[in-house]
Amino acid sequence: GFVRWTPYIHFTSIFRSESHKLSLGVQKAPHAGNLFSFHFGKMRTDGSSENQQGAAESPPAINNELPELRSDADDEFWAVNQQIPFVPHRREKKSRRNSANASMGDISVDDSVTKHSHTETSYSTKSSHLKLEQIKWTKRSSDTASVVTTDYQTRKSMWSSLVKDDRVWNDDYDNKSRRFGNLLITMRVTLHEKIFVLKNHPWILVVWALTCGGLLAVGLYGVVELANEQEKANIDAAKDLATETGVWFSNALDLALLPLFTLSQFVQQLDMFATLPEQIGVAFQPGSIPFLPPNEDGDYTHRNVTGSVCGDPSMVAKFAELASNIKKDAKMEGILVNLQVAPMATVCYLHPVNNTEDFEPPTFMDNTGAIGHDLLTDPQRKFIARVTVPSDDVVIAGPLTLRQCSDCDPTVQTAFIARMTIDALSEKQVIHIDGIDYKKWGFAVALINFAELVDRSEIGERFAIRGLRYQLTRTDKNYNAETKEFDVKVNMLAGDEDFDLDENFYVSIDLDTTNNLWNIKVGNDNGFVPSWKNGAVAATVTGALLLSFMFMIICIENQIRHDLLREMLPPKALRKIKKGQTCVEKYNVATVFFSDIVGYTAMSAEMSAIQVMKMLNEFYTEVDKIATKHKVCKIQTIGDAYMVTGGVPDRCLGPEGAKKVALFAIETIELAKDFRTSDGAKVIIRGGINSGPLVAGVVGTKRPQYTVFGDTVNNAARMESTSEKMRIQCTDITYRLLRDSATHVFDIESRGGVEVKGNGIMNTWFINGATEKSKKHQSTLIEIEGSTDDNCGDIHLYDDL
Repeated sequence: GFVRWTPYIHFTSIFRSESHKLSLGVQKAPHAGNLFSFHFGKMRTDGSSENQQGAAESPPAINNELPELRSDADDEFWAVNQQIPFVPHRREKKSRRNSANASMGDISVDDSVTKHSHTETSYSTKSSHLKLEQIKWTKRSSDTASVVTTDYQTRKSMWSSLVKDDRVWNDDYDNKSRRFGNLLITMRVTLHEKIFVLKNHPWILVVWALTCGGLLAVGLYGVVELANEQEKANIDAAKDLATETGVWFSNALDLALLPLFTLSQFVQQLDMFATLPEQIGVAFQPGSIPFLPPNEDGDYTHRNVTGSVCGDPSMVAKFAELASNIKKDAKMEGILVNLQVAPMATVCYLHPVNNTEDFEPPTFMDNTGAIGHDLLTDPQRKFIARVTVPSDDVVIAGPLTLRQCSDCDPTVQTAFIARMTIDALSEKQVIHIDGIDYKKWGFAVALINFAELVDRSEIGERFAIRGLRYQLTRTDKNYNAETKEFDVKVNMLAGDEDFDLDENFYVSIDLDTTNNLWNIKVGNDNGFVPSWKNGAVAATVTGALLLSFMFMIICIENQIRHDLLREMLPPKALRKIKKGQTCVEKYNVATVFFSDIVGYTAMSAEMSAIQVMKMLNEFYTEVDKIATKHKVCKIQTIGDAYMVTGGVPDRCLGPEGAKKVALFAIETIELAKDFRTSDGAKVIIRGGINSGPLVAGVVGTKRPQYTVFGDTVNNAARMESTSEKMRIQCTDITYRLLRDSATHVFDIESRGGVEVKGNGIMNTWFINGATEKSKKHQSTLIEIEGSTDDNCGDIHLYDDL
């Protein structure tokens, strides 16, 4: 006979000689009898086949009038070819749990080619799981037969087709060139998700603000405190350095001024100095040494000591020897550049007259111009001299620039003149100042090269190492010849001349030196605030924002997880899971609903897996909204199957739970009637409802799932599998519960007996619709046996149903 197959079918046929029944099965079926396979060709009664394996002939036609067959049955044959158990539409095993999800379509036959036929009951084999309810085989004069199936409604296994057909998969979805775009889409979706959570849980923003504020307060407080401590430490270090510098200069000056005390002692002990004041005399008094002609300003500054005692060579030589020894013992070469004695405030002897020993050739210092200099009459010197007379301490004048001539380069850039009074050696030795007689012999004078002293101190390097700037100054009074007044002037001794820092950026220390007129300022351009403060503040703010943002993200993720767990698990179960307890509960009366997608219309044959998943997502998103509306609990979605419960986990009266589920089911069917996806696909579903006792609990710890167990659940699934397209089938117990609904009248149609696995023939009903009762006709169910839960209890009447 001829059997018409599509070109990609390869299966095995088994014929039992002791039976005239025909069975189809997979190649591995261990049946007795003659086993023969065929590919495309004529099958002979002796078990051989024309066009043996590997032949490439086209399938022979029954006759020219037979149309080309290409139906959903092709997918059935594909399932057989792949050795996957094929389960028909009204199968006894649950199709949704079948690994191949396979189903068989309709096969039609042209009745015009049939001459002889008879109907046989189906024959099933355990190995193939193949059940053909009606098999027609026709016999012709050539003793050939054609095997076809008729009047069999099945579901097409869409997912099996998608797995097999590579054309429906979009390879561009994982294309590397689109990964960046996919990443941006993912980031945008994630951002929208976070914003959605924040809108629904504003407390997260409050916690974030408090956390950010707390971190900023603590962080900035710590940074400011550390910075203040460091600033204080920097100020103290600057003050210590300034004080240390002042001490060093004070000690250096003490060493430089020590020869004055030595010279003063020699003057008081040696007879050669005893009568010098009387011989010089008081200025402008009879018998005193006369003055030289006045200078250009008309001021008398020098006396004519030539030929006087001050010019006596023997006396000059003795003083030179004495001063040389004092200078040598002081060990201040290059710093102590000249020693003088000035009886009656007039310079008489000095050493060295021409100083070449303290300077590098050809530089030298000629001091001959100082001989005969009357310090009390020279306007440029008399202020210091008048101050020095009554003082018992060393008085320093300067800084001064020492030149040999007005046009010459300075020999000493910065010099000080230190003077110390010598007490009178006789009653006649008196110096008159402002009408007051001071018994003073005169002065011992020392010239100090302060520039050399600063260079030896290395003070500049000491401050530079610490990144500091400094300025050493001395306040002095200088006589202004034009105004005939003394001007207060701050003279810089060392350091930066352009020390123009803000007063908050430096410290000022008065040095304990001679006359207490010295001052040193120490600072830097940025003040004493530590350089890391601004960076630390910025880092603290950034860190606080990042940490608080991370904390907010953690709170959002925890809230998402908590919301997801609340969607997955009832609150009571969630509390037990958090405590590590096992969650299991018994419900005396609950209602379970199953639905399944049984067909698709207006759908493209090239529909991709992404499009199918998008369609299912769009449809079940709307179903989820209906479930929320009717307050039923969505248990799970398995493939294209949908399961909800009424009265679980929130306990309520049996009729109330059945009513919620029924109303949900009715509205879901109405949704499917009008539902169209964005691609124009239409969904066809069927549903089943059953009521009765069950057990609910949480299974698993890594991915906990709230689920229900019991025959009530199994029978609800069988109500769905034996239902019809776009209809809701329920059991007798659900029918009676709906009949007792207090608020609705349900349009329920009797279907009659339906054979259900494990239950035999069951009386079932179709739910067609519901009408809400008017309020005056609504009744209230009385709780007969209560429950300890907060919700309604169960009615004992239904415990035995």
